[in-house]
Amino acid sequence: MLGTKAGQRLAAAAAAGVVWPLLAPPAYAAPEPELDVVIQHGTVFDGSGRPGRVADVGLKDGHVFRIGDLGHVSARRRYDAAGLYVTPGFIDLHAHTETGRPLASARSSLSQGVTTETLGADGGGTSDITRELARLQSIEKGINVAPYVGFNSVWEAVMGESDKRPSAAQLARMRHLVKSAMRQGAWGVSSGLGYTPAAYARTGEVVGVVRAARQWRTFFSDHMRDETNGVVKSTREEISIGKAAGLMPEITHMKVAGPRNWGKSANMLRLLSQARATGTHAGGDVYPYTAASTGLSFYVPGWAQDGGTKRMLARFTDPKLRPRIAKEITAFVTDDVGKPGNVTLPTLRNKSIADFMAQYGNVSIGEAVIRVLEANRGDIIAVMHIGSEADLANFIRDPYVAFSSDGGVTESAQTHPRAYGSYPRVLGRYVREKGLLSWEEAIRKMTGLPATMLGMVDRGFLAEGMAADVTVFDPATIIDRATFTRPKQYSSGVHWVFVNGRLAFADGRPTRANAGQALRRASNMPTRPQNVRSILSATVAGTVKPVNGSGALALSVKVAQSADADAATGRLMVTGRNISLHAVRLGKLQKAHGWFSVTGVGKLRGGAERAFVLTVDERDPLGAPGEKRVTIHIGREPRIYGALKTSSP
Repeated sequence: MLGTKAGQRLAAAAAAGVVWPLLAPPAYAAPEPELDVVIQHGTVFDGSGRPGRVADVGLKDGHVFRIGDLGHVSARRRYDAAGLYVTPGFIDLHAHTETGRPLASARSSLSQGVTTETLGADGGGTSDITRELARLQSIEKGINVAPYVGFNSVWEAVMGESDKRPSAAQLARMRHLVKSAMRQGAWGVSSGLGYTPAAYARTGEVVGVVRAARQWRTFFSDHMRDETNGVVKSTREEISIGKAAGLMPEITHMKVAGPRNWGKSANMLRLLSQARATGTHAGGDVYPYTAASTGLSFYVPGWAQDGGTKRMLARFTDPKLRPRIAKEITAFVTDDVGKPGNVTLPTLRNKSIADFMAQYGNVSIGEAVIRVLEANRGDIIAVMHIGSEADLANFIRDPYVAFSSDGGVTESAQTHPRAYGSYPRVLGRYVREKGLLSWEEAIRKMTGLPATMLGMVDRGFLAEGMAADVTVFDPATIIDRATFTRPKQYSSGVHWVFVNGRLAFADGRPTRANAGQALRRASNMPTRPQNVRSILSATVAGTVKPVNGSGALALSVKVAQSADADAATGRLMVTGRNISLHAVRLGKLQKAHGWFSVTGVGKLRGGAERAFVLTVDERDPLGAPGEKRVTIHIGREPRIYGALKTSSP
């Protein structure tokens, strides 16, 4: 209670319209939280293949900022992950992402824990990467997207749809398109030699085109020519193309089709192992189903497709050609799936080719396929039950085979279940139930392995300085729900997904945070073997002269990471007129021939802390011969990129 005089003064002040300062609450600014998000008490798998450990993960400004005991650190939001697994966001090497309305929510992918998908698989990627990235940047995205340049697209743009040999000028034009796309930021060369018109290209011609990407140290990801009787021969071709072109041969959606070929996975994997032993980094990816899916026209012989769909349909009407085409289709279907009942059509109520054979009056397999194609203007999606569980298990266990979906963002209810269930199916069925892989190995093949195959330096791992793509799931409940008869059923067990530090998926639904980015591959992001259980070190010192003409920077780095360490140790300093950064927490050290990259969190002049990624590259295609190039990316600031003149460290 106020005294009498004090009360009189207050009344007088109020009558005069004055606010009495002694009664106002003290003015002070609440301190900013140290982190945006803390995911606490979870078992953290960092993507390296190391076993999980209980730790907290702190996110800030779109990056992984701290890992450890963060109970004393302030944060805007906390998520209790006790009993859950915390991993890097899953990276899909082979997806057929729908980049329209479905990408905005990306529910089919986020519900699986996927945070990044590649675009343009099977050779379908555009060669105008600048335009594609601009388009992708302008639309709403639930996840990150990363475009390939497609060999099939390049071949068709120059050669058309006919089976003919390229001239020297045409080969040069195709090389120019590939090289230009890589310079613009493509994440690799995708191909589908099993599809026309690229199937018309001979091995030497493929090499003559894709070798244009050699300087960019990327990979050649291919749907091989023949996954049935010629699967081993096609594997040899894949390896020979990669070796001759100077690219990593990457066999996409690995499979062995047809009962007569089952068991050949061992031969395929042995050939890839022999290639690695002789200096050609080689691998592949696989999705966890024994059924494939593509257009039904896949079964039509290449000569009958020469010139495109209209020419194919015209040949169907030729009474001399139709029996030959039908006979060859019958042979292919039999080799591929064994029985016509093993090919079903999702958009036609999952009726099989056997059903249509009966419907059309007990016609042959080939005749039924032709009639279905005629009724559907040349093509329709089919599901082919082609493989064996034994071959699939071999691919799943191989340490150089990453996981993919061959699905991607979609809202379709008439598709292959892989679009809705691939990653939870691996974790729930093949890890938890069957024990084919450990948790840490399966997670590595979804995160760190595909990241290094693509060339990413800031994704695929949970470490300080990495982009904050994070998946949190329940190992006891994660499982796929999609089936071949009801494919549009979302997977269970994923609790939260963060994309670039923002909550993108929670409570079984996307948040529509629009957190995804259109990712551009830089010149110093090489495809490389993953450093699994390696002892690494890197030392460099000198002066960086940025290519944009800004002031020179002094760089001093001496870092190391042991095989069982959670993070790198050492020192890193960057100083110049307008910048000063010294590392206070190091994250992930990665290394390849003439190249290394390290992430972390550093302190700026004035005391603010920012995430960073540093890359030093002796083989950057944009640099002069023998010149080292350095990229320094601090927080959300533009990248500093320049030439390094070394000195004694």
